[in-house]
Amino acid sequence: MLARAVIVLNAIGSLCVLFLVLMIDIDAFGRTFFNRPIAGMIEMVAVSLAVIVFCQLADTIRLGKLTRSDSFIVLLAKRSRVGRAIAAGFELLGALVMALIVVGTVPLALRSFERGYFIGIPGVFTFPDWPVKALIVIGAIAAFLCFLQRARREWSGQAATSAETTPQADG
Repeated sequence: MLARAVIVLNAIGSLCVLFLVLMIDIDAFGRTFFNRPIAGMIEMVAVSLAVIVFCQLADTIRLGKLTRSDSFIVLLAKRSRVGRAIAAGFELLGALVMALIVVGTVPLALRSFERGYFIGIPGVFTFPDWPVKALIVIGAIAAFLCFLQRARREWSGQAATSAETTPQADG
């Protein structure tokens, strides 16, 4: 169930990348040939980057592809319970960071929704702020759950390498 939700979030992030590429191309074309850039392009790029990161983070964690330098810990985890505890501890630290992001962002998202906050310049280009913050919260919750799942697997000695992890195996 978690794997499917994370894959959907990843797809949303991928669609945002595609949208961003298309919009940047259209903006460049408009600037070059018609001297007419797309209003709000800077805001769209800034917001899209945050959405892309949080929509794709959980799948990156689930697949074990998060960039880190853990060769020694992986070797230690394969050989001892202490190594597995250290590896699980690192995963739990990641979960803690995601929990802090959720705790910090939920009030901002609620306030943004209640007060009708927007991004952009009135009269030129605006869009509501709350969907962006909501996607950040959803992505951080998914990443939190993936970190917990990985911590459980590390602790039990069932940690799979990134090549062994498949969507069907994560259930």
